[in-house]
Amino acid sequence: MDHTPQMFVLRNRYFLLIDLILSICSVVLSFMLRLETIELTDRRWLAIIFFLSLAIPIRLGIFLIYGMYSRYWINAGPGELMLCISTCFMSGVIITILSLVLVRVFGLESELPRSIPVIDTLIITPLVLNARFSMRAYYHQRNHRSGRQATDGRKIWRQTLIIGADHTGVQVLDVLAQAADHVVRGFLDDDPHKQGTYVRGLKVLGKIDQLTATVGAYHIDLVIIALSMAPGALIRQIVSDCLNVGVAYKIIPGMHELVSGKISISALRPVAIDDLLRRSPVSLDLSDIEQQIRGRRILVTGAGGSIGGELTRQIARHQPDQLLLVGHGENSLFATENRLRSEFPTIPIQVMLTDIRNLPRMTLIFDQWRPQMVFHAAAHKHVPMLESNAAEAVTNNVLGTQNLISLCNQFEVQRMVMISTDKAVKPTNVMGLTKRVTELTVMCAAHEQPQRFAAVRFGNVLGSRGSVIPIFQEQIAVGGPLTLTSDKMTRYFMSIPEASLLVLKASALVGGGPLFVLNMGEPVRVLDLAYDLIRLNGLEPERDIEIKITGLRPGEKMHEEFCWDYETSLPIENGLVFSIQLPELHSRALVAELPGQVQALIQAARSYDEDKTKGLLQEIVFGWPHLNKVEIDAVGIDGAKQSASVTSLI
Repeated sequence: MDHTPQMFVLRNRYFLLIDLILSICSVVLSFMLRLETIELTDRRWLAIIFFLSLAIPIRLGIFLIYGMYSRYWINAGPGELMLCISTCFMSGVIITILSLVLVRVFGLESELPRSIPVIDTLIITPLVLNARFSMRAYYHQRNHRSGRQATDGRKIWRQTLIIGADHTGVQVLDVLAQAADHVVRGFLDDDPHKQGTYVRGLKVLGKIDQLTATVGAYHIDLVIIALSMAPGALIRQIVSDCLNVGVAYKIIPGMHELVSGKISISALRPVAIDDLLRRSPVSLDLSDIEQQIRGRRILVTGAGGSIGGELTRQIARHQPDQLLLVGHGENSLFATENRLRSEFPTIPIQVMLTDIRNLPRMTLIFDQWRPQMVFHAAAHKHVPMLESNAAEAVTNNVLGTQNLISLCNQFEVQRMVMISTDKAVKPTNVMGLTKRVTELTVMCAAHEQPQRFAAVRFGNVLGSRGSVIPIFQEQIAVGGPLTLTSDKMTRYFMSIPEASLLVLKASALVGGGPLFVLNMGEPVRVLDLAYDLIRLNGLEPERDIEIKITGLRPGEKMHEEFCWDYETSLPIENGLVFSIQLPELHSRALVAELPGQVQALIQAARSYDEDKTKGLLQEIVFGWPHLNKVEIDAVGIDGAKQSASVTSLI
């Protein structure tokens, strides 16, 4: 029960008067029904007055305490329904017990039958429900009628069809009921149990594949896709059907965006490219994330970036004690700060403009704020640019990560999670090489402090800065051409909220290992992505927008992978996440050799020797022992043999 003072504020004072009148009527009617007469003697009226003096204060007092007069009944729902029933029942029980005791004290046993409190409860409950929910019904009907009228007498509303008749579809219907320009004609849903049934008085007109026929039969102007957990293939089919019949369409946000569970007119938006790529929803348990973050001081590097910014928002939802934003780009960091302060005004936020390569400055930050958890999202990741700037890539990605690892150990941070990429698997570019080195560095640190360090590896993030989608959108905006490096190239894709959720989940999977990968499903052909994006803009590929194949850029791969051949992936979280493990022999070699190799790499990068830097990157990533299982079994587990093998293979 909510004990806040606002509960006791009579927001709906007229309901107090209504409940008073209903209580009097209920008691009188109870006596008439029990005695089977409308003629009551003076002694009966005395019993009625006695019972009213007992029942009214108790009933109204319980209604007041439990918030019956602080609810907004126009938008009443199942929660309010249960509140009405429970408060009426609770007050009835208390009144029944007290009346049985007091009638004996006042000698009214013969005038006040013991069944009166029970009859009164059975009568007052539907009366109270009717009083509250009739208001909701009245406003719903009034808004429905107002949408059908205009000042000049002509119809101005939009004939609307909702796809999805579950809870989300009903939420959309409730929102549209408040709008003056929408009239919902019905639903489409693939659930066979819903076919032909009515939801809130509107019929489920058929299955989703009947969209084209339904739009024509009911003269639909707008289709709203209320399928928050639908796969991308279904969304693509719906969009294609809408385009074919020339009807407008909108979609509700996905589950990652609807954290509050509330939908509004402003939440309805055009279909975006990430809607078409929706995989089966990633339903990760959030309770352990909440436990990890709530009440702790959290530091996020790269907080101004796409992933870092979304990460800070998701962290803020879990009520940290302090949220520390570290970034190098002042404009992006400023934007993240403003957004957080607007959405989460109660969360204490501190902003530190600095470079993670600046160890003295980072040491001061750690010493001042003592973060308990660190999420490391800062990195250079533009593939072609880093090919000619290998030294900068190393100092930022490798040295910056090494600085954070050192500080986390020095200040005993509870957990640090570093963000990696699928380009770290068999890398063909400087960016991938540096991210692989950072993975190895984190795994090496986790060998000594397994509870403290972890890394997360995932694919391309839709909408992140430098990703393919913003580039395609800019090219479409100027009329093309839309440039692709290859028509056969494939990539794994995920949304920014999904990527951020995985990072948070890794922070809670303390015993799962040092490296995690999200189950990304099947790779997507980038050419198909381009076609979808062009069609979402109401254009036709090759006819309105030319697609030009330019050839692979320096460092680009045709296809990405998520694991090295020698890595073992163990499914956890019902197969939604994989824990990546190294063979024991590799781990021993890693701990023995990596620190010295990384120091040599950083020294080369600091001297801006590009050739030496690239050579050392290759040596670290591809030079240490990559043994398959057969070779490991051949070596055996004897410590002396392992030591000799490691020495000879490095």
